[in-house]
Amino acid sequence: MPMTHDIDIRYGDRAITAHFPNSCKVEVVGRRPSENPDESAILAEAVARPLAAPSLTDFLKGAESPLVVVNDGTRSTPTGRILRQLLPVLSTAPRWKIIVATGLHRAPNEPEMRHIFGDCLELVRDRVLIHNGYDNASLAAMGADPDSVLLNRAVGAADRLILINSVEPHFFAGFTGGRKSILPGLAGRDSIERSHAGAVTVNAAPMRVAGNPVREFIHTHTAFLDLSRVWSIQVVLDRADRMAAVFAGDLDKTFESACVAARKYYAVRLERHYDLVLSVVHPPLDINLYQAFKGWELSQIGVRDGGALIFTAPCREGVGSSFYQKLCDMYPNAIEWPALEHRPYTLGLHKFVRTARATSRYRLMAVTDMPVVEVTPYGFEAFSSVDTSIQVAIAHVGADSNVLVVEDSAVTALTYED
Repeated sequence: MPMTHDIDIRYGDRAITAHFPNSCKVEVVGRRPSENPDESAILAEAVARPLAAPSLTDFLKGAESPLVVVNDGTRSTPTGRILRQLLPVLSTAPRWKIIVATGLHRAPNEPEMRHIFGDCLELVRDRVLIHNGYDNASLAAMGADPDSVLLNRAVGAADRLILINSVEPHFFAGFTGGRKSILPGLAGRDSIERSHAGAVTVNAAPMRVAGNPVREFIHTHTAFLDLSRVWSIQVVLDRADRMAAVFAGDLDKTFESACVAARKYYAVRLERHYDLVLSVVHPPLDINLYQAFKGWELSQIGVRDGGALIFTAPCREGVGSSFYQKLCDMYPNAIEWPALEHRPYTLGLHKFVRTARATSRYRLMAVTDMPVVEVTPYGFEAFSSVDTSIQVAIAHVGADSNVLVVEDSAVTALTYED
């Protein structure tokens, strides 16, 4: 039996072993650990010393109806731990509420609510609102034309906004976090569609904020916000999902600072391109094919032209997006996908443009628990076994290949920049 490199990787809630020929040169990368394990102290220090903003106590003086905006279950944001720190001050306002910024994601189920709020759930449950971007009755136009957007009415009803976010690389918005909590987080479908249109371009790229058309749209269309009534907490997590850096205070300054810190923990600088990249998508972004897309997007820069990339994600909820499925039915011929960049944008179209751009350069393979016939229409060579996918890829790139394994690939960004 030939000798192999045995690499344990995460697959859903368990570990599996990926076997590479011993003739391969295999490297493994991922998020970095924090140098400071005391995340409570990091959080307390940030809240006590806000950036370019009053203290939280002063910010909430006289407030009647503050609204706390939090991420949904597709992020690892430690919302519950942060709320524990804020609740003593927040509870001085009589009508405070929390809203889960789902964008167009489905509402969180009970396990996801516990994931979001942790041991704070029962303390806050009666005050939690769930955004629904498809519910027009819950939306109102905000901002001045032509830059107005439809947002959840709770934004307009609040006399203060507190945004709680985790900041990590995002495949087309540069980074998560910041104003993205509001748009697309609390926006209606049509406004979200407009905000995503720039995602078909090559300038909509991981860790790129300046010159990124998606980020520019978000900033322009949330310019109506009175930042004196917005208080932000932007968190950067380490490899173990512990708070490695926290920034509180002014919305834009906290986001900018968190982007710098996120590069430290999430960016992996490469010296060369690889024949094969194994992109390992971790929970919660391995939930469906639509979310798992983020994994191979952040890893693909590491693949040489003509190489291969395999991404692994159980996708227990299948495709995960009705508009992604509808577009796949509308455009079943992948030969047409590159030209979609120049057609009027509809929600999800960027997925097909970007997949076509990728598969024109390298072989793109998916290992999931979905039936193979349900995965292949989306442009991926589909497999149910990671070892089978590796065997096919190695037959393509050669047994003495350079291989890169990227753990937690949906947030680990490969780069060639310092």
